Amino acid sequence: MNFKYLLLIVVSSLLFSCEEDYPEDYAGKPYLVFPAGENAGSIYVQKLYNNFYYYQDESITRDTVYIPLATMAAIADEDLIVSLEAFDSDTLTYPERIDSETINAVPGVHYLPFDDSEIYDNLIFNKGKMQDTIPLIILRDPSLKEATYRLTFRLVDSENSIAADKAENRVVVYISDKVSRPSNWDTWEFGVYGDVKMDFMIRHSELVWDEDDVERVLDDSFLLAYYIFKFKEDLKKENEVLGDNGPLKEADGTVVSFDRIYY
Repeated sequence: MNFKYLLLIVVSSLLFSCEEDYPEDYAGKPYLVFPAGENAGSIYVQKLYNNFYYYQDESITRDTVYIPLATMAAIADEDLIVSLEAFDSDTLTYPERIDSETINAVPGVHYLPFDDSEIYDNLIFNKGKMQDTIPLIILRDPSLKEATYRLTFRLVDSENSIAADKAENRVVVYISDKVSRPSNWDTWEFGVYGDVKMDFMIRHSELVWDEDDVERVLDDSFLLAYYIFKFKEDLKKENEVLGDNGPLKEADGTVVSFDRIYY
């Protein structure tokens, strides 16, 4: 057989084989998933924080948290209805992923329920997008001044979308209206945590000392040294003003200090 024709047969055969093995386009409902946050701790759990304590205006009674969503398998050619389900996170398989010192949030008290018309009508993943956001409305209840609450929820299938990784994929929103310990608090640098100490740090700096502020300061040795020195000096002055009512203490009597903790 002529070599030219033999080569043509071989190439045609390879092309036919490749075309036959090429996967077909996905034709089912799009999958939705919560992408992992920067400080998620795993590819499944996304943690968000909302603290009304830093809102100076007490008339602010609610806030909107925007939850990121992503589509998998297919890009939607129509708006997708997003269905959410809040659940008691005390029942989680891996409870260590949740702050055990917090309390499960109450619908209608700490957040608008997902079936409330104000929320329900906005739980839409817009067509043609690979990523989008959905709103979550958090309520400023007086109970948030006494404890931190957690809202844990997951995606469930809707009439035109499928929830990916149902068992693990979820979001945890921590809600409070009081000072609270940042998850990345460094005892070595800042000493033992206390609510009074945190309030002092906020009052004597331009920072709110949330997770982002703590990370930024810890990553900058000069900035860290500046704040530790400033807090020590400012604490001396505040204790002098307190006089017989000082020194500054936590509710349990622990004296506030910024001495580095050595082990």
